[in-house]
Amino acid sequence: MDLRSVAGTAITVLLVLAVGTIVVTQVFGFPSPISFVETDSMEPQLEPGDGFVGIPRPVAGDIEQGDVVTFEAQAVGGGGLTTHRIIDETEAGYITKGDANPFNDTAAGEPPVTESQIKLVVVQI
Repeated sequence: MDLRSVAGTAITVLLVLAVGTIVVTQVFGFPSPISFVETDSMEPQLEPGDGFVGIPRPVAGDIEQGDVVTFEAQAVGGGGLTTHRIIDETEAGYITKGDANPFNDTAAGEPPVTESQIKLVVVQI
């Protein structure tokens, strides 16, 4: 086998795995693990239009302060999927905040985020 053949096979395997992961996450109700940022709330780490990879919550392991998560918001941005950093943990849940926001999400009317609301844990490099 020559180098070109090995490279072609490796690329094919990676593409099949990526597509398979996307399909499986959609079947089990998780957002796509490959997503992008829509607003400037996470600048400078994530700017509008930046892509990111997330690990579905059930396989991500323990969630800790400092992790960036995608969660089902109730109030922030009118509700829906939001990607912000966990800045604290309380008995009621996690307190989140966009890195560029002057105040945390609780101050903006978002109740503490529960484990069940977290869909993805963003892979940070």
